[in-house]
Amino acid sequence: MTHVETDPETGAEIYQLTDDDRPVDNIYGEEPYSSPDGCRIALRHYQHGAQEGALSILDLRDGSIRPVFDAMPRFPAFHAWGDHLYYQEEREGKLLLKRCHYGTLRKEEVMALPTEKGRFSYGTVSPDQRYYAVSVHRGDGSCEVYLVDLVGGRGRTLAETGEHYFKHEQFSHDGKNRVLIQANKMPDVRQVYLGTMEVDGEGVRWLAADRPHTPRPTGHEAWVGATHRVFFSTAYDEKDGANVWTVGVGEAGPSVACRSATRFGHVSVSRCGRYWIADATEEDGVPIYAGSVGSKRVHRLVYSRTVQDGEQWSHTHPYLTADNRWLIFTSTRTGDPQVFGATIPDGFWHSL
Repeated sequence: MTHVETDPETGAEIYQLTDDDRPVDNIYGEEPYSSPDGCRIALRHYQHGAQEGALSILDLRDGSIRPVFDAMPRFPAFHAWGDHLYYQEEREGKLLLKRCHYGTLRKEEVMALPTEKGRFSYGTVSPDQRYYAVSVHRGDGSCEVYLVDLVGGRGRTLAETGEHYFKHEQFSHDGKNRVLIQANKMPDVRQVYLGTMEVDGEGVRWLAADRPHTPRPTGHEAWVGATHRVFFSTAYDEKDGANVWTVGVGEAGPSVACRSATRFGHVSVSRCGRYWIADATEEDGVPIYAGSVGSKRVHRLVYSRTVQDGEQWSHTHPYLTADNRWLIFTSTRTGDPQVFGATIPDGFWHSL
């Protein structure tokens, strides 16, 4: 863990958390891959030359990195600020859902996935660890959201479609285990719908996103804390002077989250639901901003200084640890993709 700089405006202390020969990223921001105590985060290492890819867990207290999976990993399942990192492993012709405890590093097999149904996405595990919901894509172009009861072992279809491409599934944190889904209208993705599903129901309940409610969503969305609301970014709306919104399940229309000339891209929301984080890929230095859900104020927090090269490892995918003490992001600022962290200055949240 190496100190890089102190932001001259906010006082945020920026540290380089990884220094690997391989590209490394923080995986994704909407459902942070990190522990509930804010101390540990998950990393993805990419294959480089003769070196294999890997999954690992980094301890923010001492900078130590512990291996989890020593092969190029599939995308891990969403399970924000949970006790476990859930991931898939191919072994002996089977696709296994496994998990590793952030604290003890104990690994265990959860189940073998029924791959005869089609190609499995990464999926999402509910906060209570009861359910696994995952998009499954079939050879004929259709897809479904498949739900598995991890206690009883039974699976069933929550929704299926032949005209949308389901992806980016996320469980809610309101105790109701709703599944948020992104549904790209095929074949040209001119529309990006957002919807929710109930674990004891069938079909999708569409949210007021995309036309006529908002410009087309970017595909970056997240639940707002322990509520039924979703935070998302879109193309810029000149009329409203905004491109970030919140909308609740069953609401007739969305609310502007922040009016700003800034075009926000990748988004995430704090565990407490009070703050949101977003980068601005069109601005110099690709700054990362923090905003307040309540006041709708926003301030730049740090410059990521990443240079996007078309690969996922150059995207910042910023998020906050569960205790709101660290901002985690990926950057190519050193020339190679590595993971960085910024400590949040005292009083910063009060300024919002």
